[in-house]
Amino acid sequence: MKNNEKVFVIGIDGATFDIVAPWLEQGRLPHLKSLIDNGCSGVLESSVPPVSPVAWPSFFTGVNPGKHGIFDFIEKSKTDQSIHFMNRTHCKAQPIWRYLNQEGYTTTIINIPGTYPPDKVNGFMISGLDTPDTNSEFTYPGALKNELKAAIGNYIVDMEHNPALMNNPGKYIAHMIDMIEAREKTALYMMEKYPVDFFMVVFTATDRVQHSFWRYYDKKHPGYSPGTENAIYTIYKRVDDAIGRLLDKVDESTSIIAMSDHGMHGIYKSVDVNRWLLENGFLVLKKESPVLKIKDFYKRLKRRYLKKADKILFDHYIDWSKTRAYFLGTWGNIFINVKGKEPYGIVSLGEEYESIREEIIRKLSLLADPENGKPVIKTIFRKEEVFYGEYLDKAPDLIIMWNEKYNSIKTLYEKLRSGGKHGVIQPYKQLCGDHAPNGIFVYKSPHVKKGITNMKAEIIDLLPTVLYTMDVTVPNSIDGRILNEIFTEEFLAEKSAKYDDKACAFAAEDEDVYSDEDSQKIAERLTDLGYFD
Repeated sequence: MKNNEKVFVIGIDGATFDIVAPWLEQGRLPHLKSLIDNGCSGVLESSVPPVSPVAWPSFFTGVNPGKHGIFDFIEKSKTDQSIHFMNRTHCKAQPIWRYLNQEGYTTTIINIPGTYPPDKVNGFMISGLDTPDTNSEFTYPGALKNELKAAIGNYIVDMEHNPALMNNPGKYIAHMIDMIEAREKTALYMMEKYPVDFFMVVFTATDRVQHSFWRYYDKKHPGYSPGTENAIYTIYKRVDDAIGRLLDKVDESTSIIAMSDHGMHGIYKSVDVNRWLLENGFLVLKKESPVLKIKDFYKRLKRRYLKKADKILFDHYIDWSKTRAYFLGTWGNIFINVKGKEPYGIVSLGEEYESIREEIIRKLSLLADPENGKPVIKTIFRKEEVFYGEYLDKAPDLIIMWNEKYNSIKTLYEKLRSGGKHGVIQPYKQLCGDHAPNGIFVYKSPHVKKGITNMKAEIIDLLPTVLYTMDVTVPNSIDGRILNEIFTEEFLAEKSAKYDDKACAFAAEDEDVYSDEDSQKIAERLTDLGYFD
């Protein structure tokens, strides 16, 4: 039953106390500091893996990927070697706005990655990173798109990225600020014209600037060069300014959350996992032939110069009849080529499957940086060690968690070649900063204790905590927990949590939302961002 509670959520993509703590102490992010001083805050443990298309659905569903079904930006087709980009329809657990709408609350959602196509909410939705472009139907209701254009000008889904722009740091930063300004204007317009009970907006520029400018901030980084040391702070400060203006419109009775989907750290080197699998006999390539080279050239020509693609394919040089394992995605996902699951699977479940996983873990865990002898891998999880739920079968069979300063070369398509010139461990690529598990959360509310800064929570805990705050029933199937320790004793005494046995899953929708051209746009954006090589 709806009550008078209102919640306002600010997403600061990629924010980590590792980088903002000194600025908070110095008073250089005054609005975020004010939230922290007047509420509870701490480290928010991200999803496994800590990548945006997994973390944001984990936040807005309150469940692990084994229940919501998304494990990366992409997944391979069950029938061939084509690549599908993930979107909202792939998320099979109920999101927070549906729980709230069912109880009569109105909601506005702006720019959460994983919300395209926009859901038919009781309120408004403007989709995020997985939107092909602003020609797409990226708002609900549909008429909101033209209304926004008339009110604020051109809306920016994500900023432009290209090598020329990357080589012009000043212009690149200016583009980020333009994106923040568009997001702020949109949020202020929606707040003033369409007040709702639950409002959420995500700022992504903090993530983008750390990916691209960490090497200017970190003097020990192998790519460090002076002159743009303040780029990351500049963007955080601009987001903090936006937070201040947004909070000026929020009354004191509203609960306010600031949170990130993951943290960030510097990347000094990248690991080509498929190259390692190739060198260790788990992955096998076809012999190159004139016909294969011509096909490869034609596909690249269509994609790069004609801006067309039939299907985006995983590497067609792989000999699937001999390949037992392969890496695919943006983090550390290794898949076993299992019979009956993969289109050309050769590995039997049971003893053979377990033996291959054990061999990969044993050998790959020993991988060390030849320059310093340090291990590059923190741990390698079997999927059942971190995921559970009806979509466990979709999960990667092994998940690598990298040590600080290392990440994976992010394989999408046609990147393996026999006789490659590069080794397994290579200099960092476009991303000089990449995701880490330690995000942030701040919870300021009349119902919350003040000034506690050492809290620890998981990203799946925020949904049940918000539902509890708004007196909404929490399904027992939710994986997250209510953060009771942040609330005052008075609030806990007057409001008992309500649970029921309803499932967190909901009916699947049509997943065929991207045309080939849309997929190409998404691929180009993610490649330009450095999420794929």
